[in-house]
Amino acid sequence: MRRYLSVLVVVLLLALLAGCRTSASTAGKAPARELRLAYAKGFKIEYLEKGCKLVTDGDGKKLLLCPRGEKPPAGYENIPVVYTPVKRVVVLSTTQAALLKPLGELGSIVGVSTPAKDWYIPEVKRGIEEGRITYLGKLEALDYEKVLALKPDVVFTYTKAMGGDQAAARLRELGVPVAVDNEWLEENPLGRLEWIKFLAAFYDKGKEAESFFAQAEKRVRELADKLKDVPRTKVVWVNIWGGKVYVPRGNSYTAQLIAMAGGDYLMKNLEGVGSAQITPEEFYQKAREAEVMIYASSPNYGTKSVKDILKQAPLWKDLPAIQQDRVYCLAPDYWQSLDELTQQLQDLAAIFHPDMFPGHKTEQFLKLPKE
Repeated sequence: MRRYLSVLVVVLLLALLAGCRTSASTAGKAPARELRLAYAKGFKIEYLEKGCKLVTDGDGKKLLLCPRGEKPPAGYENIPVVYTPVKRVVVLSTTQAALLKPLGELGSIVGVSTPAKDWYIPEVKRGIEEGRITYLGKLEALDYEKVLALKPDVVFTYTKAMGGDQAAARLRELGVPVAVDNEWLEENPLGRLEWIKFLAAFYDKGKEAESFFAQAEKRVRELADKLKDVPRTKVVWVNIWGGKVYVPRGNSYTAQLIAMAGGDYLMKNLEGVGSAQITPEEFYQKAREAEVMIYASSPNYGTKSVKDILKQAPLWKDLPAIQQDRVYCLAPDYWQSLDELTQQLQDLAAIFHPDMFPGHKTEQFLKLPKE
């Protein structure tokens, strides 16, 4: 019995010592409070001591955001630091500029990968023309020397498409802070919009982002309630690029956008997010039931009429949506209007259910003339 008690005492002492060592090793880190996200799945923000934030971006990479003048908390020494609020940023997607609009931070942009002629946000277009914003070349062929010369606090970019992975890797090699904004991979349109909270963290404008998002969410819910019991309008959404036909997959934010606006997306059985390439014949088979066609291009890219579409896909000429003159394209500023989600939804709802929205003038979608 004595031997048993002695062994028990030794075990308890060892356990106590191990617990002390564990406590000592974690003493420098306070429990982090995490930002609650309602829809977005692609990023994370944790609040640390000293006003610092630990951000996990769209690539799963971590960045430590600390107020200017503050030192990083203990235990986070090996994580790249960005000091906030940022004052000089590079945006490599127009959607990022769109989300800086409601935050009032377009003036922080010093570099872009879209030329002046393709901008529809006046502040950015003017900034390039007046030399305050530098055009850095397309994402897949960035001028890295120009990026370095700008000394940005952070570069906002995206990956998984258009050379984004290579650009992000090269920028990191050069020691440039990179934050990957992959809102385009979200399944829910509100999830895309919620990335405003990701960008806001770099400006210490979390409250402004929360307020903007809450108002947008409220308007979306009101529209959804209005459309809850209406018959679904059959819809196809398509683009021809380089002679190939692309349609959104069934779990993409575009498919969800159609559903939220009271539409029945006929390609919803295509699994995954992003786009799928199909043949003109496969599209034709599905589109024979469609009442509305959304052509995902705009007049500034050469699609000025239905005739322009039929030049590329003559097989589609007898599709009901074309015959009944219910073909729409994107407005030129569509990709620079992510902050206008509620307008996009209202426009689609009015296109799908015109009797419910008499007199509504669409802004984000344009009716295509026959010729």
